Amino acid sequence: MNLKFLKKSDVALIIVLLIISVICLLPKYLSKSDSLTAVILKDGQEIERIDLSAVTEEYEIDLECTPKATITVGPNYIFYSYAECPDKLCVNTGKLTHAGDTAACIPSKTLVVIEGQKSSDQPDVITY
Repeated sequence: MNLKFLKKSDVALIIVLLIISVICLLPKYLSKSDSLTAVILKDGQEIERIDLSAVTEEYEIDLECTPKATITVGPNYIFYSYAECPDKLCVNTGKLTHAGDTAACIPSKTLVVIEGQKSSDQPDVITY
């Protein structure tokens, strides 16, 4: 392969940027807590508390709210899988897998929060 348009400094810069990218993404995939508990709130009241580390099979919870919203629970994760609201921000949040993760469906007045112990060597916040 003939790459005459790339200089040695360009290759070095690309390698450095790749290393920095990997270092920035590692905390997301390495920060696992021992026990995760999902708390589902509706109208500010707790309606269910689920130990995600004890879940063995995926199942759905119909939140019985207006507009309709459905939550899917699986081993060590939970997420909004369906919502009738127009913007679908809660569905686009994706799977909640770490302590401190939160998803809310404002039109249906529901909230899902993951509680758990974080190890002290992990960052408090990761932004993208």
